[in-house]
Amino acid sequence: MKQLLLILLIPIISYSQISYKDVMSINSEKMFKKVMIENGYEFGQSDEDDVIYGFDIVRDSIDGMKSSKWGRYGVKDDSFTVSFSRNSSLNTFLNLKEDRSENEYDLIVKEIKKNCKYFDVITYTNEDDEDSDYVCYSCSESKYKGKIGFMISEGWGFIKHFVNIE
Repeated sequence: MKQLLLILLIPIISYSQISYKDVMSINSEKMFKKVMIENGYEFGQSDEDDVIYGFDIVRDSIDGMKSSKWGRYGVKDDSFTVSFSRNSSLNTFLNLKEDRSENEYDLIVKEIKKNCKYFDVITYTNEDDEDSDYVCYSCSESKYKGKIGFMISEGWGFIKHFVNIE
């Protein structure tokens, strides 16, 4: 029964994935929106600082918006971040061992490591004054200026564009 359920759900799960090429193509707010919309993300919210998209957003008046995948574009500095939950609720539900080899985050990171050149480890301080270390790479085929970094925190994979780093 579990195998039949998996076979039926795999097309739904693998339906939409942001790729390495998508990440490399983002060089403006419009291109960010194009990548998000073409990959099945929906508009979440925006303000003078950020434009946010999520995949299958669940809106809740108490907990706000929830999604397993997010995209954020920083309007003021032309930076972007994409984040992916690396914990599949389907695998938890079916009591299956987690295989992350096909997770969007891991697939993109694999391509970054393969196609780009290691640059440095950059410590980023978020709006809550929490520091996170990102491994950053220079990617010659990218359309954006700056570096691309990645890291994992609390079951989430983050891929972040660092603008003013040369």
